[in-house]
Amino acid sequence: MMSEDRVSVRAVSLERGTARPVGEIAVIDDDRALLELTLMAVRDSGYRAIGFSDPLDALMWASDADPTCIVADLKMPGVEGLDLVAAFCALNRHAVIIVSAFVDVRMTVDAMRLGVDNVLPKPTTGESLIRAIEQGAAALQVAPPREELTFTRRESQVAEMLVGGMTTKQIAQSLSLSPRTVEFFRASLLRKTQSPNSAALASALTRIGFRAS
Repeated sequence: MMSEDRVSVRAVSLERGTARPVGEIAVIDDDRALLELTLMAVRDSGYRAIGFSDPLDALMWASDADPTCIVADLKMPGVEGLDLVAAFCALNRHAVIIVSAFVDVRMTVDAMRLGVDNVLPKPTTGESLIRAIEQGAAALQVAPPREELTFTRRESQVAEMLVGGMTTKQIAQSLSLSPRTVEFFRASLLRKTQSPNSAALASALTRIGFRAS
């Protein structure tokens, strides 16, 4: 996720005196070596940090976490395109930073429309990463978190099919997704609606206004 050049990041960060976000910084990358390198740089800069190599685990954590910065790789196994960061943005309380080797103008524009705070090329320097985290932390302090319930496009599609009684396999076939990806969105819907099981989820989605597609 970042280059070996970690340039005295701790000194840069502490001299600026930027206030820290409430919770741990979350770093998501399926490359474990890069994940550990990024976590080390973030911690060396005075932040607490937690790492994830599984996008579903990261989403489950982010659903309950205090407002903080999330640093996410774009290409994750089992999740397509911007779906992962869209799910984070839809929580409406975290600053989301993308670090990706697939940065281009179109992707950056699409990401910003979702609510992403920053997009960095991969590999990035430690100083660039910490600067983005500091900017995200500052944004969290001036913009109170929004609590309204929002859903990504994929979540809405899955919700309609769940209300219609479709199974994970059927939804996956209909949307040309893997069953693992469907479970990712189903888990997100469970957390957002605070539903304990699938039956309660279908009921909650119906009350919200979802109808079978």
